[in-house]
Amino acid sequence: MMMCMDDVRYYSLRRLSPYQGTVQVVDLPGFRAMSPDGITWQVRVQSRYPRFAGRAVWRADGSGNLIETDRTRAFFDAMRSAPVLPFPLADRQELWLLDGREQVPLALLTSTLERAAPPPTFTPQWHPALAGDDSFVSRTFSSGNTVSLIAHRELVSRCVQKAAGVRVRAQWFVRSEDGSGMGLGGNGISDALRGRRLVREAFPELLVSERWETEAERGLIRDYHDWLAPGLLTHSNLTRGTRDRLEQAACRQAEKLYHLRQLLPEVLNPDLVKVAMVEAIMRRSAANPARG
Repeated sequence: MMMCMDDVRYYSLRRLSPYQGTVQVVDLPGFRAMSPDGITWQVRVQSRYPRFAGRAVWRADGSGNLIETDRTRAFFDAMRSAPVLPFPLADRQELWLLDGREQVPLALLTSTLERAAPPPTFTPQWHPALAGDDSFVSRTFSSGNTVSLIAHRELVSRCVQKAAGVRVRAQWFVRSEDGSGMGLGGNGISDALRGRRLVREAFPELLVSERWETEAERGLIRDYHDWLAPGLLTHSNLTRGTRDRLEQAACRQAEKLYHLRQLLPEVLNPDLVKVAMVEAIMRRSAANPARG
């Protein structure tokens, strides 16, 4: 089967509500493959009906269970011709929880492809982590005289809820290449906010605004982003200062960073990252000698 490369789309999406990193996508007629690490791809094969039914696994080393045949050759060609990972983010239509006082983006709720229609209904509630996941520990609230008796993810949630105010508002924005955004509709949005254009600096660079009144709040949110650093490093639109900070935080989570090693668009501290990779390999080998 001959395939035109113009029929293939390579892109990535953020997994939000709550944030779980990015997923790489290869989309072509009859096939859609998705991967959270750029190594193992879950392939969905379209049936004769307009939906994807069959499932298979593709890996570049040939260890997957998808076999190259006349039917699948177009997909194999698309994978062999894929550009360098990570693929560009395509979910430029973003739903932001707004700050209660200034009505500017506060926390990213969800996102979708620019060409897709926003969901007609949604719940404007931001979640810092999966339900029951209390693994986030803030260094700010674990040192000195600052002590918390509740889960630190709950501290982040309360901080964001307080800033959003009692009357919760959320607005969709379509982001442009330069980072600016055009406001659309949303939840509790006045007509005056529809159609507004905000400059790049009006949007948080990561998931939540890091501009807070108190030092404890600023430290808490920075710690939260540092906790998610391995996944956030797969984003290609980070400033160098932010990427440098996140790299250092991610290297303290060597195994998570190793899992996403194929999805780093650039590395600013190669020696530091190399040490983290070696540490992760040693830990994996110690846990399972056959795994390596």
